[in-house]
Amino acid sequence: MPNRIKSHENAIFSLWLNWVIAGTATYLPVLLSVYLPAMYTPIVSLLMVGVLIIYERSSMRSGTSVCSLIPTIALRSLFYSAIIMIIISIIYKRGYINYFYEPSSINPAIPYVTVLIKAPVTFLTTVWSFIRGKRYAACQRCTLLLGSESERGFLGKIYSQESRYQRMFLMGISGTMTLVGWGYYLYFYINVNINEPDRVFFGWLPIILYVISVFYIGARCFTLWAYYCQDYDGSDIRHGSSSSLRVLIISGDKFFLSSDDQEYNDLPDGYLYDTPASITVRHMDEMTLDRARQLFRDISLIKDEDFTLRFMYMSQEATGNRNTYHYICCPKSADVLKDSRFKGEWYNLSQVERLLHNRELTPLLASEIHRLYTVTMAWKTYDAEGKRLYKVKNYHPIFRLDGICDWDVDFNSPVWLKVHNLNEDKPFFRLRKFWRNLYAIKK
Repeated sequence: MPNRIKSHENAIFSLWLNWVIAGTATYLPVLLSVYLPAMYTPIVSLLMVGVLIIYERSSMRSGTSVCSLIPTIALRSLFYSAIIMIIISIIYKRGYINYFYEPSSINPAIPYVTVLIKAPVTFLTTVWSFIRGKRYAACQRCTLLLGSESERGFLGKIYSQESRYQRMFLMGISGTMTLVGWGYYLYFYINVNINEPDRVFFGWLPIILYVISVFYIGARCFTLWAYYCQDYDGSDIRHGSSSSLRVLIISGDKFFLSSDDQEYNDLPDGYLYDTPASITVRHMDEMTLDRARQLFRDISLIKDEDFTLRFMYMSQEATGNRNTYHYICCPKSADVLKDSRFKGEWYNLSQVERLLHNRELTPLLASEIHRLYTVTMAWKTYDAEGKRLYKVKNYHPIFRLDGICDWDVDFNSPVWLKVHNLNEDKPFFRLRKFWRNLYAIKK
């Protein structure tokens, strides 16, 4: 029990560490820029990009990483800022700036003020991540490697919630620094040198705001820890290691679902619809097909000859102490369920789609259906390299589930999730695939 408490404690305070590392990488070049020559600032920024890449990749490889949203925003902001500063330096070096300004009105020794570039770039990058939502690269990568926030359990939801809060906080800080920095630059700054007031506004004020944010985020994480981890008797995260089996029951193009209005009350989300076939057992690093069949048979009382079971995928909570094995059951006929222990109804695809749209499915079932749909459509439309199987323009197969237990597709492989995100129908497919392959080699 103490080890598990320590695991959750470390996980929650890792949110604070995420902010500290991303913030330090972002604001260190800003502070150094008011003391070092301008040519060094892009170099420091690119070095910080490397630090964030190493931090993010090592965290992802652990399989229990904190949400990478903030480090990704910081990484991209640093990279874009460095590129802009390099371009401006080249414009000054080559003399192209003289086409726009009188040479006597500019100072080649100070081609730019770092915070005036970095603050708006960070703000715009954060806004873009907000607009993209779950389609943002960091969110797609996290889902691809670690599963959805529902599949990652309690800490997955905390990570998602707090990372989005930190994103709003970062947006506020970068927006404030953009207004303050540019206001001071337009009304008070004299382009001769960087004096002490300039150093305060362009270097130290961002650092002061960052330090305040470190204490604020730290206090918030401490509050989360105190609220969720101090109730030793009642907290759900104290229940120890375990494994769960969840089985989607599919016949033709219909799902068998239950909710409490059908007097099936053993559901974690109350009135929401879910599969009735789920059970929690002692922790297992691997659940074989035979073991899954035995457990399903025990909870359903359906005979072996009346159903086919196939593995779909495995997910685990952020701490790694709990995992869930997701299976698909194809009964011999829909009538098999009448004599089982399960109480529920059959719902066709359009009905399930409506329940999903109305948020009447449990988050975990919604994640399972999303995985099912994503992999199925990618497998039916493209090959493993992302190239279209059918050369008919804009043609996409119809989503059907009939015969799913006989399909030759691995729902547990990340290949089809990658193909869904990057395929021939996506803009700049070949270029983006080239860069991703280079990135994979470096990783």
